[in-house]
Amino acid sequence: MPDAYTLAKQHLEAGVAEAATNNVDLNAYGQALVWKLIERYQESGRSNADIIEEIKYSLDNINDDNTFHVSRN
Repeated sequence: MPDAYTLAKQHLEAGVAEAATNNVDLNAYGQALVWKLIERYQESGRSNADIIEEIKYSLDNINDDNTFHVSRN
């Protein structure tokens, strides 16, 4: 059974490939993914302030080598 990060990577790679097949710009696709994720967080009851903190935390924890160190959850 894959972990959350492996599963997310697999889904993202499949989505990016499908977007390319359908001539959807990668930046537009990425923005749509972010918006859909935010919507899903809202639907699950998370407050906007909590969502903003989650995003800030992720951005603040990108290392210079572009690795993420996520330990918020």
